[in-house]
Amino acid sequence: MHTYRPQKLTNRVAFAAVLLLLSLNVAAFAQRDLAIAAIQGDKDLSPYDGQAVRITGVVTARIRTGFFVQTPDDKADADPNTSEGIFVFTRTDPPTEALVGNLVSVTGKVEEFRRNNEPNSLTITELAFQADRDQVRVISTGYELPKPIVLKTDDFKPNTIDQLERYEGMRVQANELIVISPTDGQVDVKNTRSESNGTFYGVLKGIKRPFREPGLEIAEYLFIDEKARAKFKSEFPKLPFFDMNPERLRIESSSQTGARPINVTVSTELSGITGVMHYAFRTNTLIVDADNRPKLSGTIKPNPLPVPKPGQFSVAGMNIENFFDDQDDPAFREDVVAPEAFQRRLNKISIAIRDVMKQPDVIGIVEAEGIYAISKLAEKINADSVAAGLPDPKYAAYLFEGNDGRGIDNGFLVKTSRVTILDNKQFGKAEKYKHPGTGEEVFVNDRPPHMLTVAINDAAQRPFQFTIVVNHMKSYSGYNDPRQQDNVRLKKKLQAEFLAKWVNERQRAGEKVILVGDFNSYEFSDGILDMIGTIKGAPAAKDAVFNASPDLVEPDLINLVDLIDVKQRYSYTFDGNAQTLDHILITQSLRSHVNGFGFARVNADFPEAFRADGLRPERFSDHDPAVAYFSFQGTTGK
Repeated sequence: MHTYRPQKLTNRVAFAAVLLLLSLNVAAFAQRDLAIAAIQGDKDLSPYDGQAVRITGVVTARIRTGFFVQTPDDKADADPNTSEGIFVFTRTDPPTEALVGNLVSVTGKVEEFRRNNEPNSLTITELAFQADRDQVRVISTGYELPKPIVLKTDDFKPNTIDQLERYEGMRVQANELIVISPTDGQVDVKNTRSESNGTFYGVLKGIKRPFREPGLEIAEYLFIDEKARAKFKSEFPKLPFFDMNPERLRIESSSQTGARPINVTVSTELSGITGVMHYAFRTNTLIVDADNRPKLSGTIKPNPLPVPKPGQFSVAGMNIENFFDDQDDPAFREDVVAPEAFQRRLNKISIAIRDVMKQPDVIGIVEAEGIYAISKLAEKINADSVAAGLPDPKYAAYLFEGNDGRGIDNGFLVKTSRVTILDNKQFGKAEKYKHPGTGEEVFVNDRPPHMLTVAINDAAQRPFQFTIVVNHMKSYSGYNDPRQQDNVRLKKKLQAEFLAKWVNERQRAGEKVILVGDFNSYEFSDGILDMIGTIKGAPAAKDAVFNASPDLVEPDLINLVDLIDVKQRYSYTFDGNAQTLDHILITQSLRSHVNGFGFARVNADFPEAFRADGLRPERFSDHDPAVAYFSFQGTTGK
């Protein structure tokens, strides 16, 4: 053994050095040598939680906050239910000794980690590493990495949330992965740019695309105590549960050191994707190897909707997501967009409306800053149409300011070359309720509904009259946050009931009414609220939803989403689940006039990296526009 002998060492420094050596020896003595599989165990929680241990294994991946270690293949145990890998959490960049391919011994404290903002989530078994307490010692370099476990469709079973626990921290491989949610990123609204974060979602080939399904997320039930569960069963015996689609895989393509983001559309197929299995945001997560980029195929393009046929007209609802202009309005906390970025945004949306949506006659607009912004959009569409050799649609903009603190509002673009405005008003702006937390009187409608009554002439110049309302309900933000959920849920419930009462009065008077917009609710109950059911006149029963609403609409409205193929019932993707937030509902008086309905596939299936390109329509927003087609005559001949 080599002994280092310093030539000049003061007594004080020497004494400190002795203390340091003693402390290191005490720490080493307190640590227990364990196999990674023993630490992981065959259950969700480690039998060694809270204990100081030492492990030996091969470094298989490095990320910003730690590294992964796995037992070499020839040292692995024979139990398929115990993982051979583990994450070592360093908080900052991992030490230089922890290079991929190094065989190392690592000391640390076993912890079961769960994010503070995700109480209803599985934990991650990890080794907490502190630089002033623990150490990484290199045994050898250039060690062969363990062979990845090839994932199979049988590994993914419905109604389970921990089926991949046995692979936690290990190297895995998906031979064929199909993208179900595009690569996400951070958006710079002021400059209409985005930065890819490399994260997308996929399923193994052969597994159907996951959709949000009716009911309460199962995690909201599994992680509560027995007393609370008994109350659930007693008070809500018919409450459905959503299994959260455990077949989803969250893919982090740029998290490993040196990795670059993979920007993909929905339906892209990735062949031979390898990485380590982790767990994040309540989803099994594959962190892709930096030096083994998979092969890509099957990228999709926008899917244009058909042009209305003779004797038809079309209406639409579209969320244009944070459509702020280049003018500073001191009354609001809005983003002032750079002039060139605003022009780029105008161009993208113009292309989408002209080429993908085929210029609907009336378009309900959601998330526009003000009348200036959508007036500029109308001017752009008109000018681009003429420049392309098409008739001037003469779109005109209509918008009222609402109550939203950021200044985003509801409005309309109306093709005045064909449509006559008979009435134009906002309603519900002054409605208030008492905040359940503060007792303060607050607005029911942050973005109040905006209605137009219009007439469109048929070929014989006979006017067809209807009323269209654009809506933007409260988002899901804070919906399951104990600090906010009471108010968020109450506001959403009151918004649905307010609109239901309004539309019921209108249809009783004989009006043909169309509701469009971003309802921030599914076409079914989520177990907490049933907003669309309430608006439609078919709310979930009291024993099947936490916050039931009365039946306020008779006869029931028709949600056009319910009439299309189930595979097309989505306008948005969230955490890999396709879901519908944007709806078009109609009164029964319009049923015989419906000729078609669909979503313009231009946003939800495309990566955030496309946002900055002003020459293509994809990803001008995160929502797909909804478009409905109607005939003047109707199938009954009336």
